[in-house]
Amino acid sequence: MNISFENNKVIFSGVNCFDLEKSCSCGQAFRWRPFSGGQLGVVRGEPALLRQEGGFITVEGASPASAAMWAHYLDLGRDYAAIESAVMNDPRLAVCFPEAHGIRVFNQEPFEALISFIISQNNNIKRISGIVERLCALCGEPIEFMGERLFAFPAPERIAALSAGELTSIGTGYRAPFIKEAAERVAAGYELEPLRSMELDEARRELLSFNGVGPKVADCVLLFSLQHSSAFPIDVWIDRAMKAMFFEGNKAKKAELYEAVSSLGEYSGLIQQYIFQYARTIGRDGLKAGRI
Repeated sequence: MNISFENNKVIFSGVNCFDLEKSCSCGQAFRWRPFSGGQLGVVRGEPALLRQEGGFITVEGASPASAAMWAHYLDLGRDYAAIESAVMNDPRLAVCFPEAHGIRVFNQEPFEALISFIISQNNNIKRISGIVERLCALCGEPIEFMGERLFAFPAPERIAALSAGELTSIGTGYRAPFIKEAAERVAAGYELEPLRSMELDEARRELLSFNGVGPKVADCVLLFSLQHSSAFPIDVWIDRAMKAMFFEGNKAKKAELYEAVSSLGEYSGLIQQYIFQYARTIGRDGLKAGRI
């Protein structure tokens, strides 16, 4: 991969196994939206329009000073070609392609991921995105970019200062007190970054100590922001797909399911995204019909 700079743009070239649209819409991040032939969003307070043309990824609005941050966010240093090749050599998982080709796991800001995935519980992607955007508009810093009014994700102190009623008013429902408590705890000094260097089980236990955070939300935060590539969030789609792939559609005990997950190795979390993308593509009826 090479990096070049041009008029308020950072251009990454030689990028393979990357589908920008799929990666922005696959349910791992909720602040990207199609705009002017690319994807418009805000990362760590920096607005950008991402565009892709073949192996070129252009980040409009970025500067040389932020190039490393964007390369990290987009996970451009990881060899996804090797991971995809290994997955395609596994007959149980090869069916995920070509639908899952090009999905990369972004490295999001941990507090944003924590709040976003608390919101995600019992929700669909469109609704999650709407709630997150309303939260940002409610108390995030406004940003003018490309003629659009955007908002940075709010600081913990901003969310902690909201009332439960204000949070409920943007559609958070029963999740409102969990969002407020998490923001208060981080604003009071709890640091999420150290979880990055912990063993997976220890980091998971830390996240489970937050009210409103269960195993699925904890693993989403660990995978999508703290680089625990073997964290494996299991929701209803993954549960159905794993049973179809590994147990011929039969019921499986939770212990058996996690044993199957562990067999996928150190990149099981990345593989989870391939399975999720494929399961969503063929739908519930496809899973029932045994199309896996």
